[in-house]
Amino acid sequence: MANHEGGLSLRSVLTNLRQQELVDDEAIEQIEREFEEHKTVNHEPWFVKFLLAVGAWVAAICFVLFLGIVGLIEDDAWVLLGWGTVFIITATAMRQSCHHLFLVQLALAMSTMGHGLTLTGTLSIDRNFNGFGIATLVSLALCVILYFLYPDNLHRFLSCLLPPALATLWIGLEIENWLLLHLIVLIQVSIIGMVFIYNPRRVNLRPLGYATAFSLSIVLFLVILPDRDFQAPWWPSNVILAAALIWLFQWIAGGWNKMRNEPMIIATVATMGLATITTPGILSAIGLMVLGYARNDRYLLSMGILFFPCFIVIFYYEWQTSLLMKSWIIGGSGAILLLVRWFLSFRGWARVES
Repeated sequence: MANHEGGLSLRSVLTNLRQQELVDDEAIEQIEREFEEHKTVNHEPWFVKFLLAVGAWVAAICFVLFLGIVGLIEDDAWVLLGWGTVFIITATAMRQSCHHLFLVQLALAMSTMGHGLTLTGTLSIDRNFNGFGIATLVSLALCVILYFLYPDNLHRFLSCLLPPALATLWIGLEIENWLLLHLIVLIQVSIIGMVFIYNPRRVNLRPLGYATAFSLSIVLFLVILPDRDFQAPWWPSNVILAAALIWLFQWIAGGWNKMRNEPMIIATVATMGLATITTPGILSAIGLMVLGYARNDRYLLSMGILFFPCFIVIFYYEWQTSLLMKSWIIGGSGAILLLVRWFLSFRGWARVES
């Protein structure tokens, strides 16, 4: 951005702001990085952009099919690993140097297929033992390495979904100990707190946080789905999520000393009551809605609103127990929420105006 007569460059504006102590070096670096990523503006209509994106994905798929038809991609683990690595490296280099929509989408499609070939090859190395365990480690390594090398938020989001998904399959299909799902829940809750509470200004970590919040809800679906031989108890995830939700309340209130206020006491008691009778998915959905509202983050808020009724419906139909117990769980959860709602409108400090 050059200096013109009577004009200022972006660098000079940021320098003036820094001299006035309105921004620091880290903020300047972030602004310049965001500007570089978005300085190329596409003026094509939306339907042209859509066709360019579809064309890029079709081109990548056809290229992979062509390689398979001519025999360059075979059902061999090391061949699949090799081609997957080539696709990922090519896509990363293309994304760093190109900004045109077609090439950006082509790079995303190539990287996605590269991940698929790499993980398929990894699973083929050992079909009988620890295939998903090795695939989990490979996907985690790719996620960490490419998170900052591949400057695309959608790519970051998708790559962060793979490790917990493969780890869940590893636990369920190979280790066959569904109790370890609660450990995944604990790790995911910690990552969400790290991204949205302790590092809210690190915009480049947002895709990691969103992917973790989304995968947390998916893992919690599996916690309550019955297995033929083993069913994981709910209470460890309930304890983790209830504790996290209560900690979130005190963070929003401004410290543990503020938890002595009547609203915080009610919120804490209601959370503990829900944790004793309801499923962990309900607590996670409430937590996403509370965090999304506190951070004014529409994505977290939308995920919480979306998953809340889904958990209620799916848990009701999938949980293999008596209709009486289902009725107690659904009725008890609703009764607690309605009681809290009535009490909030009854008290003078939280009166709801109609």
